[in-house]
Amino acid sequence: MKNFAEEMVYWYLRFNGFFPLTNFVLHRQGLPDGHQSADADLLAIRPKYVSEEVGGEHRDEDLFKHFSSETNIGLMCEVKSGNRITREMILLNRDDRISYCLKRIGFFSDSKIRHHTEILRTQGVSQGRFHEVGKLLVTKRKENIPGFICLTMGHVEAFLTERIERYSLEKSGAKLHFDSDMLQYMIWKNGERI
Repeated sequence: MKNFAEEMVYWYLRFNGFFPLTNFVLHRQGLPDGHQSADADLLAIRPKYVSEEVGGEHRDEDLFKHFSSETNIGLMCEVKSGNRITREMILLNRDDRISYCLKRIGFFSDSKIRHHTEILRTQGVSQGRFHEVGKLLVTKRKENIPGFICLTMGHVEAFLTERIERYSLEKSGAKLHFDSDMLQYMIWKNGERI
């Protein structure tokens, strides 16, 4: 992960049952000159039957209200921690990048990629028969960008804090097993308040 904001969103997705992939490179293969390679901050997949003993049923309804409970979920996620966000700054606005991510997520055949790309151009979620794919945008301030599920960094942090507090005994005893200095610190800090 490149920065703290992406790391927070990574753990937010993990605690919501997703399997995230960080900094997925969007190569410029087949693109016209002038188009550069980029990356999707996070791609994530959540099987519909995912379960975990600690916190498995605790999930963020602000995210899951956009999806059916009967489908596998794929997410393309962009994280912007700066003060000013414009639509032009968002990498997942372009069809070529959306379709590249859809191919990597792997829920839809090549013949369906164009259909789902067109839907995701203007909507935050595209539904298939067994799978749904969404575009998640996490920003410092509340944004309402068409074509995205929008959350704030404050919301993500509050979810992580609530999850750590709710399962403080389990998390505290396992804090050093989390591969994240930031998350270890958050768990440790919560233990200091108890």
